[in-house]
Amino acid sequence: MAVKGRIFNIAHYAVHDGPGIRTTVFLKGCQARCLWCCSPQSQSFEIERSAGGEKIFGRDVTAAELFAEVRRDAPFWRRSGGGVTLSGGEVMAQPDFAVEFLDICRAHNVHTAIESCLLASYDAAMRIAERTDFIQFDLKAMDTKLHKQLTSRGNEDILENAMAVLRGGIPVLVRFPLVPGLNDAEENIRAMGSFLESGREGVSLEVLRYHRMGVGFYEELGRSYPLEDVDPPTDEEYARVKEILGNYRIRVL
Repeated sequence: MAVKGRIFNIAHYAVHDGPGIRTTVFLKGCQARCLWCCSPQSQSFEIERSAGGEKIFGRDVTAAELFAEVRRDAPFWRRSGGGVTLSGGEVMAQPDFAVEFLDICRAHNVHTAIESCLLASYDAAMRIAERTDFIQFDLKAMDTKLHKQLTSRGNEDILENAMAVLRGGIPVLVRFPLVPGLNDAEENIRAMGSFLESGREGVSLEVLRYHRMGVGFYEELGRSYPLEDVDPPTDEEYARVKEILGNYRIRVL
């Protein structure tokens, strides 16, 4: 019997989710609860309705059904060197479905990528990683107690998986969501720079400014936004973090 996965959106012609023009599939469900999450409709594994009932978030598909749907974008992949990206939610929260879908993509010579926080068992993470041509993963906090405060989960598995990915040969982009007052302490920034440098010298790290663009989704679900009093980082705060990271043998974007 075919494994079914639960998704909540497909973005066509995406240009920030890996090389070339891509089709990004957003899987539903995530074990973490990041305070700044901009897509709360991705968190629950359950199919949800908006507070008004007019929108449904989530539907079930087999890997073959999903590939048949996304392959319509193949001409754009071929012309741009793009492909398919699995995002979330958390890709690794549905490992069997992700593996089956990635295998189908590879059987059709489609470039594959994932966007993940790498929150999974080592075995699940490596099963998915070895089927992927490009990995974007985020690091939020290096201290596990702080990580749990910010996301509801510790980071021991994340760091183990991140180091394995860094020491492997798969092209990688690391992302750091900079949230003022939460994870911008110099100690956290330096620990991150050191960790990345030890895993893969020259790895690319993109510093992402915290934003509030997901507030509307919380309203749609009838939920309150957790960080009402937090503002995006100023140019000075952003520059300070990049300056600190510039002391490490990594490529800061």
